[in-house]
Amino acid sequence: MTNISSHNEEAGTLESKQNMLPKISVILALHTCSARFLRDFSNIRNLEYPDFEILIVADAPTLSEATNPQFIELKRLEKPGLVSMLSTGRQLTGPGEKRDIGIQKASGEICAFIDDDAYPRPDWLRSAVGFFDNAQVAAVGGPGITPPEDNLFEQAGGAVYASPLGSGQTLYRFLQRKPREVEDFPAFNLLVRTKILKQVGGFSSPYYGGEDTKLCLEIIKSGKKILYRPEVVVFHHRRPLFLSHLRQIANVGLHRGYFAKMYPETSRRLFYFMPSIVVTVLFFGIILSAFSNVMKAVVLFSILGYFGFAFVSIMPASRLDVAFLGALGIMATHLVYGCAFIRGLTLRRLDK
Repeated sequence: MTNISSHNEEAGTLESKQNMLPKISVILALHTCSARFLRDFSNIRNLEYPDFEILIVADAPTLSEATNPQFIELKRLEKPGLVSMLSTGRQLTGPGEKRDIGIQKASGEICAFIDDDAYPRPDWLRSAVGFFDNAQVAAVGGPGITPPEDNLFEQAGGAVYASPLGSGQTLYRFLQRKPREVEDFPAFNLLVRTKILKQVGGFSSPYYGGEDTKLCLEIIKSGKKILYRPEVVVFHHRRPLFLSHLRQIANVGLHRGYFAKMYPETSRRLFYFMPSIVVTVLFFGIILSAFSNVMKAVVLFSILGYFGFAFVSIMPASRLDVAFLGALGIMATHLVYGCAFIRGLTLRRLDK
């Protein structure tokens, strides 16, 4: 009798705790309704959390039967009270603009942002929600880990991010690392109090890349904290090496260079300038090597050493083929990012 009573009390306590958990609005800015997105979406629908809604925000053509061949599959995802489709009413908008529409329609106390090329671990929301008990915490982010099912060239792209040489001080964004307080975090895995989002004006950004930097800066300016927690995990598909990956890197570098002027509080950091410094040194080294065999040897050995260091930084956690491609990817990433960053510094205006 005592055991039954004790069991009932524990069950009642657990149910009470679940009822006390805040409602969360998962906001997903959908760019393209791909077959992979339709597969991954089941992981979002099946989250282990008692009270959440999913708001999928897409441009008009994506939600149109006339222009989207996967319209029927996409509409099947809708479920009143759980999954809602929201249209921007326009042809082409950035992720920040889509997320702002989701924020306005959100009924949860917390908005959880995830990219359309990512899927969460089942305990994603439950792992994050407890950290909002601290009133000073406005946002919680976690790592975006390369999914094990990604192909060779996607794994190699992920290896670039998961390498200390590839990501440097931002390595924790792509691997599980020690908890910390941060000032800037990407929205591929970011949960923010809805009240704070509306207070700072949401993303309010047309930038396609870096829109989360602006949001995080506004949160910090409001006197609140952003936490990184390694247990708040999503799996983030990577752009395959080389072309698709480097296009993304060029966009990131361009925006960060521009933001170094516009938002110096968080973007004018020596770390962000390092690839551009390497590119500049390499450029002058190659020019000087035309006049000096010694300089030519220095440049050659520096490039070989660079590759070796990149390979070693990846190899312990990856296969040989992934490490080889990833090492080349790191070198190409630094080169493209460094050039794009310099270009971003020179721009007077950046609309997207």
